[in-house]
Amino acid sequence: MQTVHLTFPLSVEDGWPPVAAEGMPCRVVDGGYEVLVPPLFVKGLAVGDVIRIREESNGQILDWDTVRVSEHSTVWVIAHGVDLSGELQQLRALGCNTASFPGGRVHSIDVPASLVLAELDARLEEKFDGTQVSVAYPVWRREN
Repeated sequence: MQTVHLTFPLSVEDGWPPVAAEGMPCRVVDGGYEVLVPPLFVKGLAVGDVIRIREESNGQILDWDTVRVSEHSTVWVIAHGVDLSGELQQLRALGCNTASFPGGRVHSIDVPASLVLAELDARLEEKFDGTQVSVAYPVWRREN
């Protein structure tokens, strides 16, 4: 199947997020585009979701519908002076996909439904305190 690069504009307030648009590779599928990587800044999307573009302008996706919701979740992590490369490598070994913004401070983790949540917690929230790592759950599709 064909892969395309979709670009989503972002609303920047007080310098956050650090970019005005995010590009993501997506696979062209019947009915739309399947998200292939965990978004770093676009809210409401997770790996495996299929979207249909409603409005596009100058090559940027202004509005979309989610036509198929995956069982994946997205977790955003910001490192405050700590190196998370080892923890991200361990999560990839457990079946997570990760994306990182240049500079190594901002990360996105694709959490498949098969991941035992204690594994995620052990590598992030239990190992680091709130001053070292900030964690957000922009798409959480788990019961627990």
